[in-house]
Order: sequence, then C-alpha cells, then structure tokens
Amino acid sequence: MSLAKKISLKPEEKIITIIRPYLITYGWKYFVGLAFLFVSSFFMFRLFFYGWWGYIVYGLGMFLGIYIILRAWFMANKNILVITSERVADIHRLGWWDEIISSVNYLDIKDVVVRKKGIGQNLFDFGGLAIATKSQQFILEILNIRHPQKIQTLLADLAQQYRQDRKVASTRVIYENFIKIIPDLPDADLARAQKLIHEQIADLYKETPHV
Repeated sequence: MSLAKKISLKPEEKIITIIRPYLITYGWKYFVGLAFLFVSSFFMFRLFFYGWWGYIVYGLGMFLGIYIILRAWFMANKNILVITSERVADIHRLGWWDEIISSVNYLDIKDVVVRKKGIGQNLFDFGGLAIATKSQQFILEILNIRHPQKIQTLLADLAQQYRQDRKVASTRVIYENFIKIIPDLPDADLARAQKLIHEQIADLYKETPHV
C-alpha cells in the first residue's frame, strides 16, 4: 500500500516531508545482528565438525543475525512521521503486523513539546516530539527523531500558514455567496450594502498615502 493511501491523502493535500527515526537509535541492533553473523561464520567449520547439531547451531545463529538486521531495518523505515500541508500523521509500527496510524489537523494542535533526555540525545541532537491537541483527547508522541527543534519550528510555521489560508478561503466563500444573493436583495438592503462599501472605500482612500 502506498503512503498516500495509508494516510488517506486528500487530492489537494501535499506531503511536505517525511521524518524517520535517527539511525543511531537502531545502530546497536545492527551491531547485534552482525555479531551473530560473524560468530556463526567464524565457528562454522568447528560447528560442522560436530554433525547435525552443529549445523543446527550454525543455522540458528545465521537466522537470528539476519532476522535482527531485517527487523531493525523494517522498524526504522516503517516508523515515520508524515508532515503534510494540512496535518501531521504518525505511522507507528509495534511489530511486523501491528501498526497504529494517528493524525492531527493543524487547527487542532494546541502545543508542540520537544524533549531531549540524557547526554546522548543532547550530544547528537535527537529526541522526542509530543503534539498536544486542543481537545486533549490524546497526545501524539514521536520518539528518537533528529533535530526535533527544527521540526517543532516547521510545524508552527505550517500551522500558522494553514490558518491564514483557511481564513482567506472563508473570506472568499463569503464574498462569492454575497455576489450570488445580490440580485435577490431588497432595495433597502442593497442601499445599506452600497453605503457600507462606499464607507470602506473612503476609509481605504484615507489610509493610502498619496505622493
């Protein structure tokens, strides 16, 4: 399934960026997997000397090494934060077949909090990001992402831009609806509208500097 279908991307919605966990947080798992492969390969001929159970031990070591590496790669690539033009979507993998998808619209974001705990996270500049909603029904939390302060600033800028765009769109809708009902307005309402428009134009003319 494509990412657009997974988060139900709208036709007018665009993906701004995709955030994945910092590689260093999964590095120790790759190291463990490689250790299994190295030890199994190093003692391969000695294990084969002991017959069938040696083959079993060798195969088990190789299987565990490959499994640990593949699972680390899978979890690192499937646990992502998708930032779109309208919302933030979190795809959280708990296992091979266990996935949680959560999303928060920019209008529902109350606060974005960054937490960097310990020497490692402060030294390598990675940490967690928590997004609290206005309804306070849940908090969307993403762990182990790089440069969390930059993501925090990006979300604040996108939220502000989204609110401005919605305000402009609402104003445009009101204007278009007003234009449509003009022919049906009684003379008194038309005269009042004309008076208000003339007053607004006059005020605008006063505020405009003249050379």
